[in-house]
Amino acid sequence: MRRRGASKPITVFVALVIGILIGAVIGYALSPKAPAVAPSAAPSADLGKLKAENEQLKAKVEELKKKLASAGAKEITIKIWTIGPDPPSEYRLKNFQIAADMLNKWLAALGSEVRVKIDGQFFVRPVEWGEYKNKFYLAYKSGKAPDIYLTGHEDVGFLAANGYIIPLDDYIKEYWDVVYYDVIPTLWEAVKYQGKIWGVPQDTEARPIYFRKDVLKKLGWSDEEIAQLPEKVKRGEFTLKDLLEVAKQAVDKGLVERGILHRVKEGYDYFQFYLAYGGRLWDPKSGKMVFTKSAWRKTLQWFHDAVWKYKVISPTQFSGDWDKDFHGPFTQGKALFLSGGTWHKGEWVSKGLLTNEEFNQNVGYMLHPAGEPGKKPVTLSHPLIYTITKQAQERGVADVAFLLITLVTDPHLNANHAVQSSHLAILYSEISDSRYRKEPFLADVAYMLDYTTFIPNHPKWGDYSRIVFNVLRGVESGDLTPDQAFNELLNGIKGLGSDAVIIED
Repeated sequence: MRRRGASKPITVFVALVIGILIGAVIGYALSPKAPAVAPSAAPSADLGKLKAENEQLKAKVEELKKKLASAGAKEITIKIWTIGPDPPSEYRLKNFQIAADMLNKWLAALGSEVRVKIDGQFFVRPVEWGEYKNKFYLAYKSGKAPDIYLTGHEDVGFLAANGYIIPLDDYIKEYWDVVYYDVIPTLWEAVKYQGKIWGVPQDTEARPIYFRKDVLKKLGWSDEEIAQLPEKVKRGEFTLKDLLEVAKQAVDKGLVERGILHRVKEGYDYFQFYLAYGGRLWDPKSGKMVFTKSAWRKTLQWFHDAVWKYKVISPTQFSGDWDKDFHGPFTQGKALFLSGGTWHKGEWVSKGLLTNEEFNQNVGYMLHPAGEPGKKPVTLSHPLIYTITKQAQERGVADVAFLLITLVTDPHLNANHAVQSSHLAILYSEISDSRYRKEPFLADVAYMLDYTTFIPNHPKWGDYSRIVFNVLRGVESGDLTPDQAFNELLNGIKGLGSDAVIIED
């Protein structure tokens, strides 16, 4: 398949490699299963068939070598940008290096002199998401954007609408039977915008409330009561108000310094509290974002009460430090609850803040509780995705970029990343990988995906999110009362336009 902007040598190279890969996969899938008991001698018909297949393969290899030699391309460089920002997520880039090395070995075995080179970057803290995205936009404006750009799925709308990335539907269709049929279906919805697919899922996660089991024991909870807490949350019997009450008990008794911790920078975790009060973020029929007034009023009041009435959240939490005000207090047992993500478990272990044994002994995890009786508990998933930039297409390397994305969308490579960084599977076959199955934490939190919501893929989502963050920060700092905050939030969201947001009671 020849796409606009692809140079002839690269197009020939990719077409040939695709043919080999698909042929190998289909050949493996269609080959007969080994018998339970090996026969003493292979039937002559099977030997003849095998010999014929070997002759065909030999002919294909010779044909490939000749065409690659005439194509002229010697080295194809693919520029890739990825981010953690947590260090354990390093295989978001390393998997490309592994895939390129594997591809180059195949090419060498075929006698080809063509090689694929990875020019990659993996951004970690202190670089946060906002800085990472700004770096991308600046690089794009200067004509130096990466060919493959890892980002959050919620950026699809903005990136697609402004021409930064290309649709991938034709590629997905071409490679469907190789690997993409195996992607968990709901994840495809997270990468769609205006009916097209703009990215390939890289990983996903759930965002639990972590709690310290050792602190609850000191509060007088029995082992059975502690073990039942996640189930009580699932049944709606433990609400956000109960979260405040228990946190206050722990603080008042001097068992912890902080009752509840949440992220210290702008992000999406705090939208879960709004969802827990019955709020909506997205209306799929209209393709618009949603602002539920009653839910936002209750959410703003909850954050105000948590800081100023119950005194279980610090008024400076949103301007805090990740280590001093988030990871440290919780892993040291100085905080009872933490609103975080599944990946934090991997980060704590990799940093030496907790061992696996200490985590299993002292830390529990549950959904974010319902805001009030009758509502449902929630979590939020934020799939990261690989996109291909328009500049990659203009440079003629989009086909090669997608070939690499296909190679890293591998159950075993992804399982290695998932286990190391505590992210969840994107492929059904990944779940059955031996390393993934041996990580009980990933199995334990899998049920949370039944309660999850995705961030809207809307071009103005970044504006919506930024308005919410600034208002919530004002509530916690004491600069805004709940009523002032609601009015400022409502006016800000109205400013996005009725074509972008539905405002409902």
